[in-house]
Amino acid sequence: MVNSLMAPDELVVRVSQSHARVLELVDQLDDQQKEASSALPGWTRGHVLQHLADNARAFERQALAALQGELIDMYDGGQAERDQSIDQGAARPLAELREELRLTQRALEDTWSRLTAADWQRAVRFRHARVLDTALARWREAEIHAVDLAVGYRPRDWPRDFALHALDFLSDRAPVGTRLLLRATDDEFAQALGTGVTIEVFGAVRDLAAWMAGRSTDGHLDTTGPHLPELGPWPPDPAD
Repeated sequence: MVNSLMAPDELVVRVSQSHARVLELVDQLDDQQKEASSALPGWTRGHVLQHLADNARAFERQALAALQGELIDMYDGGQAERDQSIDQGAARPLAELREELRLTQRALEDTWSRLTAADWQRAVRFRHARVLDTALARWREAEIHAVDLAVGYRPRDWPRDFALHALDFLSDRAPVGTRLLLRATDDEFAQALGTGVTIEVFGAVRDLAAWMAGRSTDGHLDTTGPHLPELGPWPPDPAD
């Protein structure tokens, strides 16, 4: 799986590429388009951009605390401050949002560049995990929210290794009482999740990942059931 096989330096390259891609997508927007709805219900594109900037800052905060042997919350002020920052920041001019996103992404990458192999294994409060897991999480944030910006970047554009990572991370969304068998029609990927009555879902590997992530697919998914099964909730942060 991507989680166990990708070295930290490789992962940082992937995340840096995703960061650059998000900025390229932002460059296609103007202030009026920034105010338009994103693919996320209730969020404009401005909300997505502010969230991405805040999230980069939060993951840098996790890494810096880990270097001091400390465990701290993901966001200073908790969920309420996170939500307030997104709501208030979304209204700012596009140029300000882009610059903040650029700076927070660069700061996160700079902090990561100073980490040793041992540092990547340091504990963080986020998911009761390691610094390395925050880099995987940032990869998910950047790639999935790049699609949510609705500026032409689609799940079909996801790197294959990202689609496989997303499928691995989201495996806990399999419905209770169901053995969910995912089979890619364009790849050798196959994955069995859960136990119970078997329902198979077929489609392109990136479409399978998009469906598991709760996003619209580019192609059609087929199933042996009467309809696509209803997935469980997004894996929670156990630190919450």
